[in-house]
Amino acid sequence: MDSKTTYKQILNEEDAVLAEVLEKQQELRAAVNAKDWTQLMKVISVINLDMDTFNHLDEERMNLAVSMKGDDDEILDLIARVRGKLVRCRTENKALSDYINITRNFVQGIIDTALPNSRAKVYSRSGGFVQEQPHSVVLNTLL
Repeated sequence: MDSKTTYKQILNEEDAVLAEVLEKQQELRAAVNAKDWTQLMKVISVINLDMDTFNHLDEERMNLAVSMKGDDDEILDLIARVRGKLVRCRTENKALSDYINITRNFVQGIIDTALPNSRAKVYSRSGGFVQEQPHSVVLNTLL
């Protein structure tokens, strides 16, 4: 098999892997919104395996690209499609990361408001700072 055909085949495989990652990212978002942590862990493991596959394919593609010369319109179209899917994956990752950070900060703010530190700092006999243990909290989920 010549190098151009192999290169095109690798690009098509990368495109297929990225398409699956994009699908799994939608499932990841749905699992986070539904608070289905078991499904979340399953989806994360599948995404990690897919990204390992992609990294391996990309390494092969880079090694093959060094030996290739000339441009083929079909190859350039495949590269553009793969890059477009990579941008979409990054955008999904950034959106999910922002959502998680905002949610974490919101929950932390609620906890800080509900459980303010009521006492001053406590020091041990040796002079070291002793961290105050949080108080027990019971939430009414029937609201």
